[in-house]
Amino acid sequence: MKPIQFKRLAAVALSASVAWAAQAADLRFTSYLPETHFGTKLIVQPLIKKIDEYTQGSVKVTNFPGGQLANAPGTLNAIKSGIANMGLVGIGYSGGAMPMSTIIELPGAFDDLVKAQAAYADLVFNTLTDKEFLPNGVRPIMVSILPQQQLVLRKDQKIDSLADLKGLKIRVPHPTAAQAVTRLGMTPVQIPQTELYLALERGTVDGAINLTASVASYKLQEVSKAVTTNMSLGSIAFIAMINEKDWQKLSPAEQEAVAKAGREAGAASAQVFLKVTAGSEAKLNQVGMRLFEASASLQKEAASALAPMQDEWVAANAAKNSMAGQVAKQLNEALAK
Repeated sequence: MKPIQFKRLAAVALSASVAWAAQAADLRFTSYLPETHFGTKLIVQPLIKKIDEYTQGSVKVTNFPGGQLANAPGTLNAIKSGIANMGLVGIGYSGGAMPMSTIIELPGAFDDLVKAQAAYADLVFNTLTDKEFLPNGVRPIMVSILPQQQLVLRKDQKIDSLADLKGLKIRVPHPTAAQAVTRLGMTPVQIPQTELYLALERGTVDGAINLTASVASYKLQEVSKAVTTNMSLGSIAFIAMINEKDWQKLSPAEQEAVAKAGREAGAASAQVFLKVTAGSEAKLNQVGMRLFEASASLQKEAASALAPMQDEWVAANAAKNSMAGQVAKQLNEALAK
C-alpha cells in the first residue's frame, strides 16, 4: 500500500472515530443516596453498568451521589432543569408532581415484593408515562420498589397493641407515611434522613418508619434498640428518570438499549432486596438490636386502621385526576393475579 493511501485511510478512520465520540452521550446522574448506601450499590450502579454494556459505551452515565447535584426533594427539578440529565427520584419526594405514581407507597399496598415490582412497572411504563411523566418533561427508565418499611424504635419497649404506640414521635420519609403514623396513633415528624441519627440520639424522636436494610447505612443501630420485621408500613418507589430532551438526543438504538437496561435492572432489584433484607436482619441481631414480629392482634389492629387509606387516596386524587380510580383498580387487579 502506498504511503499516501495509508494516510488517507488513517484520516478516514480518525474522522469516523471523532464523529462517533462527538455523538456519544455523556449524562450526569443525580442521586441523594450516599455512595455507600445499598440503594446506590443495588439500584444505581447496576443500571449504569447495564446502560454502558448495552449501548457499547456510546452512552456514558456518571453518578453524582449523596446530593451533590440535588437533595431528595430537589431531584426531579434538577432533572427537569438540566442540572442533571438523569436521576433517581423517590416518588414520594416529587412534590405532588406525579400523584398517581404514589399509590404503591401506601401501607399494606402489597405483600409479595416480586409481584408488586412487576405490577407497578407495568403501571408506570404502560399507563403513567404519557399521563404523568412526559407532561413533566421526564421519561421513566427504571422502576424499583422497596420492601415494606418497618418501625425502628429508640427504646426496646413492650408493644402488644396500638395503645403501646400512642404518642410516640416517629420520623416519616414522606407524607403518605405521615398519614399512616397518625392513623396508628403516633405523631409524625418530617426531618431529613441525614438528621435522623442525631434526632434518635437526643430523643427528639422515639423512632422512625424505615427500611430494615438502610438501618446500618445510616448507623441507626447505634442509637436504636428494636425493629419490627412484619409490619406493612408502606414502601418507597424509586424511579430513574431522564430528561425528555436528552432522551430525544439518543439514537433509536441507544433508546432501546437504555430502556432494556432499565427494565432489567428494575426487575432484578426485587429479588436482591429480599436477600439484602434477610442479611440486614441477621446483622442487626448480631449487634444487639431486638428484631420482633408484631403480634397477630397488633397486625389486625394496624390493618384495620390503615385499610381506608387507598379509598382516601382515590378520593383525594380523583378531584384533580379522573383516572385515580382506574389506577387503583389496575394495580389491585395485577396484584391479585
